[in-house]
Amino acid sequence: MKSSTSVKEIHLPDVAVQYHVLRGLGVGVEKAGILHLNNQYVYDGKDLDLGQLFLFSDLTERVLGQQEEVLRRVNQLKEVLAADSPPMIQPSRHCLRPYPCEFWDHCTEGMPESWIVSLSGIIGRKLKELETLGVTDIREIPEEFSLTALQARIRSCLVEGKEFIDPRLGHELRAVEYPIHFLDFETVSPAIPRYAHTRPFQTIPFQWSDYLLHGDGTLEHREYLCAEDKDPREEFIQTLLEALGERGAVFIYTTYEKDIIAGLAQQFARYREKLLPLLERFKDLYALIRRNFYHPQFHGSFSLKDVLPALVPSMKYETLAIQEGSIASLQYLRMLDPSTLPGEKDKIRKDLLAYCGHDTLGMVKIREELLKRF
Repeated sequence: MKSSTSVKEIHLPDVAVQYHVLRGLGVGVEKAGILHLNNQYVYDGKDLDLGQLFLFSDLTERVLGQQEEVLRRVNQLKEVLAADSPPMIQPSRHCLRPYPCEFWDHCTEGMPESWIVSLSGIIGRKLKELETLGVTDIREIPEEFSLTALQARIRSCLVEGKEFIDPRLGHELRAVEYPIHFLDFETVSPAIPRYAHTRPFQTIPFQWSDYLLHGDGTLEHREYLCAEDKDPREEFIQTLLEALGERGAVFIYTTYEKDIIAGLAQQFARYREKLLPLLERFKDLYALIRRNFYHPQFHGSFSLKDVLPALVPSMKYETLAIQEGSIASLQYLRMLDPSTLPGEKDKIRKDLLAYCGHDTLGMVKIREELLKRF
């Protein structure tokens, strides 16, 4: 018999990334395994087919074979908890896998601003070698230590306390067709599909922000946010195509927006001929900066949240109620929740618009600041 339920009957907090089913471990084991969401299941928009939505992987033999190891680790944890002081463990990337340790901020508060863990592209083996040498600050990395060209550039900038800038950057920033767009998307990937013809964890774009810079220097802002609990994709496409038109470079930060557009072109064949040409107009500001520029205050990173405050100190994320994309996704789902009060819904809507608009205006300001150097 087909087991089904309405999507409204399943609450997102109750259905995380995976369900663990461990029944009767020890004496009288029946079955042990993991019940996880099937990301290939396509929701028909009516009833959730639970038999298709969830897949069960039988791990009985594996679980039984690890009982002694589990007991050993439990005893180790008890010893740690019973100790008078915390274990002497050097904080590093292992503290963030598989989940960030709740004591991360406490254990790393004494680390230098230019901590080697933040060095762009540093692999685990190299990191371990530096830790063995007692190096914690990027500036302390020996000159003879093998680094990539980018890592060596970062180290040099920090040691000398000055920027690196390639003269080609100015040309690349200027050699664009007006009007210039600065574009950012926000998306949500619900574990339980909300809309017809979508899958678990499928990325659904629900918001865009576009700052338009005209040739005379005037700046115009357009934006879209779907505030209704409906599939926003087609409306997202229509409003975006109207805003971007057929001319002008489109600055983005990383290739995320390109991936979203490519996905929409595949999902909505009737818009494919209009969506795909957009990809040729995109210009990745992240790639341009990573290739041609470095500022000591980037702290080894090229993320917008590190680059923007370093180049435009007045644009701080701390002033925003929403400060990162994952929180924007969660807040969007809260806004759609019928139990959220109208006043709170309106606040979330304003916070989402402010966050997305901040990122696009930030790209405008970053380009302005970089061009001042030429």
